[in-house]
Amino acid sequence: MASSNCTRITSLFILMTLSCCGVFGRAVGTSELLSREPHEATLRTGRWLRSTADRCAELEAPWLENTQEAPVDSGTRLEIRMRHFSSRASRGLVFPGKPLFSFVRRVYRCCQEGVNCRRLKGIQGRMKGGVEFVLTGEILSLTVTRAELHLQLSNPQHLDIRPVLPSMEKHKLPTRYTLGSQGHTVELRVDLLFLFHSAQEVMGGRRRGPSLTNIWRAVFLSGGDPPGEKPFVKDSEDNMLGTPLLDLGLVLGCSQDGTEVSCRDGGVDFTHTPFMALYFG
Repeated sequence: MASSNCTRITSLFILMTLSCCGVFGRAVGTSELLSREPHEATLRTGRWLRSTADRCAELEAPWLENTQEAPVDSGTRLEIRMRHFSSRASRGLVFPGKPLFSFVRRVYRCCQEGVNCRRLKGIQGRMKGGVEFVLTGEILSLTVTRAELHLQLSNPQHLDIRPVLPSMEKHKLPTRYTLGSQGHTVELRVDLLFLFHSAQEVMGGRRRGPSLTNIWRAVFLSGGDPPGEKPFVKDSEDNMLGTPLLDLGLVLGCSQDGTEVSCRDGGVDFTHTPFMALYFG
């Protein structure tokens, strides 16, 4: 019986493998999660189940779309960089943080409830003049169906927060996102699927055929770039390491009762280093 249970549990976690920069192919926190499940199952109450159902529903919430322009003065800008991993860029490897561990645990539990059972890989970012993600060859070869940038923000004044990807805005494309609030904290998820597919093309990952290549060229390589927006660059470090860099920006706009206000003055700030969640087939 013990052997059968172990095999079944192992199979479940193979479905939910997490691969982070520096933790290649290892599931995060599997033994801790599994050892607690039987005991915690006996403690479930109606309130706990309702809370879990709500949290699981958030995983499948439809995207909201923001078509507004990025605020010029009152917004908070975050640079997003995606770098191809190379053996000479090992200093870019980052151990996953607590929010990423917690998210994987949440997805696993929801899968046990029959919600959102999809394969997932998480990539921990690191703060380096913005947030930087190192993408391995394994990551770039995946058939990714959903790519999310996860940000946790303080929001003590309960402002309305809306993200804008200037590269999308420039070509009249919406920035898609979801928001979840708990107390004075906001969990913001931004759709990066199109940009991740573009990174795969630029960095020589999984080929998507001529259609995506044409879209990439039309959207990002035509008509110039907005100020400070250079989708594909090679800085001095890249030239030395030979690792292509996709460099984009995310702008957070804030408002209260329909009036634009400063995010920073309203106390909106990053509480943890962002991470990416990739669902793949």
